[in-house]
Amino acid sequence: MADETIWTTKEIILTVLGTGIVSGSASFVLDFFRSRSGRKRSRTYLCMRITAALEAYAINCAESLEAAEAHYGQTKIPVILSLPDPPVYPEDVDWHSVEPDIAYRIMSFLNEREAQAAAARYVEHFEGNPFGSEEAVKSTGKKAYELANVLRSLANLQPPDFGRMLQPLFK
Repeated sequence: MADETIWTTKEIILTVLGTGIVSGSASFVLDFFRSRSGRKRSRTYLCMRITAALEAYAINCAESLEAAEAHYGQTKIPVILSLPDPPVYPEDVDWHSVEPDIAYRIMSFLNEREAQAAAARYVEHFEGNPFGSEEAVKSTGKKAYELANVLRSLANLQPPDFGRMLQPLFK
């Protein structure tokens, strides 16, 4: 028995177009979810790396403040502090994975730190205030920790338990 189904040109064209539309739509949807998942992974990676750098900076600031306070308590001579080395941001992160305002805040922190260091040097040198650097260390350490908290919440990361380590920043 012979199959009497014969496709017309119109049916062939509609089938090809329908297949193309379904295939293109499926490809688009898969690419969309794949890129969204990749962007989320990039954002989480950026947040982890930058948060760790900012937390290390905050810890260095807290240690400097604690050491200066202990020195002053023992000798009654103030220590002229210098700000800890700025945090080093990794080069392999995708800055486009976070909102521009957050990326800007993170990047501009380094400039704010430099401005605080310059202000502290001015206060020490021209005003003769040996305690001016302590305020700069405290404010940049606090700012670093606050930025780390923003990034941690963005990536749903649990905050580490620093115990009393960062307490000098919040006195």
